[in-house]
Order: sequence, then C-alpha cells, then structure tokens
Amino acid sequence: MTEKAIIKQIGKPVEIDFRKPKAIGSAGFYLKSFKTKNPESENLKLDSKCNFEKRAGGILLRANYSNKLTAIPIPKESIIRITISKGKETIDPFFLSPMWILLKLGVSKLYARYFRFRPHEYSIDQMKLIINTAEYEMDFIANGYLFERQLSFFENLNYGNKLKTEINAST
Repeated sequence: MTEKAIIKQIGKPVEIDFRKPKAIGSAGFYLKSFKTKNPESENLKLDSKCNFEKRAGGILLRANYSNKLTAIPIPKESIIRITISKGKETIDPFFLSPMWILLKLGVSKLYARYFRFRPHEYSIDQMKLIINTAEYEMDFIANGYLFERQLSFFENLNYGNKLKTEINAST
C-alpha cells in the first residue's frame, strides 16, 4: 500500500509537540493470530514483527516478516476494542539485596527491578494485545517490561472506552 493511499484512509502521521511530548509510535509486538472478515484484504504472516503508528484518523499497523514490509491502515471508527493485558509479575528480592533495599525505601518496582542480582528476584510474563476492528481480529505479544510504555501509547490515542486494560495479579 502506498503512502498516498494510507494518507487518504487515515491521514498524515501525528506531529510531535515538543512542549508536551507524547508517544506517536509503539514498541515492537509479535503477531500471534490474524483473522480477516474480508478474504480479499491484506493477510499477515504469524510471528511478524509489528508496531503501530499514530495517525490523524486512526492507527497504522506496520508488519515485517522476512524483510517483507506490510502496512495496514486502521481507521479510528472501525476499531471496536483494544485490550492490553499485563503479564503476571513475580517480585521476590532476597534480604539486603539492592532491589530489596530500594523497595523498602519506597522506590517504584519499575525502577527497583533493574537492580536485581538474580533472575528470580523479579520477572514478568509477556503482555498481550488484542485488537478487534470491523474488518480484523489480531492478537499480539510483547515483552512484559514494555507494558507501561505500550499502555501510554494506547492511552494517548484517546479512544476512550474502546481501550481496556487487564492487569494480572503480582506475587
């Protein structure tokens, strides 16, 4: 699909406001399921590396599989629901480890997790993203460490009640 056709469907890319910076693109996802209701429309390969770009009239899905690039415009009005699920967190620092000390001092686990000594002190499962539109149903996965950045991107789209967030219990 050409850039001209994409602009016609969902508009130009959103300009960056340097006074109030907001995410205009997502980090990488891997496609795990793709169903289309129109057999003539674009079909994506599973395990494609995907990201989203904020546009004036919707979002643009860019997919890369074996260096074959595909772009799918998704108009805002065709989006039915976006569900983003945080993976289960396991927080188990050992006594007097840097992570344990930081947590006791009230530092957020988002920062303290980078000061672990052993892998078992902190882990997070993959996050999941499900997008339902009038034409497509797509499931994605991504690294759980990226959840907050991804959530920020999807919240900045201002799609209101179309966005649902699920947070799995921490241990």
